[in-house]
Amino acid sequence: MQQGPRPQPPKQYLPWNDSKCVPVWYVGSIVTVLYLTTFYHVLLAVDPETGVYRLVGDMSVLFHFVAGLMLYCFVTTILTPPGGIPRDGTWDVEPADDEGISHSLSDRKIVEKKKDRNSRRKCKWCTLYKPDRCHHCRVCRECVLRMDHHCPWVYNCIGFRNYKYFFLLLLYGATSFVLVTVMLTPALDEALDTDAPLGTLTSILFGVTLSSVMGLLNTIFLGFHIYLIASGLTTIEFCEKGSARPGEFKNVHDKGWYVNICGYLGSNPLLWFFPVSLPEGDGLEW
Repeated sequence: MQQGPRPQPPKQYLPWNDSKCVPVWYVGSIVTVLYLTTFYHVLLAVDPETGVYRLVGDMSVLFHFVAGLMLYCFVTTILTPPGGIPRDGTWDVEPADDEGISHSLSDRKIVEKKKDRNSRRKCKWCTLYKPDRCHHCRVCRECVLRMDHHCPWVYNCIGFRNYKYFFLLLLYGATSFVLVTVMLTPALDEALDTDAPLGTLTSILFGVTLSSVMGLLNTIFLGFHIYLIASGLTTIEFCEKGSARPGEFKNVHDKGWYVNICGYLGSNPLLWFFPVSLPEGDGLEW
């Protein structure tokens, strides 16, 4: 009798135990370079109007507040498992009834089934039945609840339990890069007017260019995920919608924009934009 693939243990959520963590350090290097450039050329300068260092100004406080939240969400997105199928025996593949549904899951709400046989979806790698919106990631070696995508920039899958941190990372990241551009642009104008040394001019110009590009990319990606959240979609479901024939794809998880947002960012609107108050539920039923 031919046996299926042997289940592999999920990967450890540490960005330094694998060569695939290089993109994480690349992002960290970009953030460090931009911060040091801003700190040296802007925050350590004296404001001519007040005569005090800009480091203690309102813009500096705002910048450090947003940048601190960005770094927190960056680390939390990396270290937080996205959520996996419980390995308590409930979801184990076992003899099924005529519809291909495990008797142990008969009380579970089941929407998604295989297209070819209309039977319960199951993972041949984990030997588990799949909850709705769950997909297997071969990099993480795990079935991820409400999987959005695997992100190499954080060396982790983005799923039910860390999506809010990822979304806020995009939000705080886009805001931080815009703030860097806003602060460095006057410094660039001043360097051009005062014939500053070539090294200073090059450093500031590089910072403005890099922050502008990163800000633009983050804003585009942020806008895309705002659309996904409001529509009640994941990136995988968006791709399935784009590849489906007209009228074939039906978004059964769209419950209206407010309920959709609560499902991703939590039930308290006052805390939507802070890395607390995660969405309710277990990620197994929708």
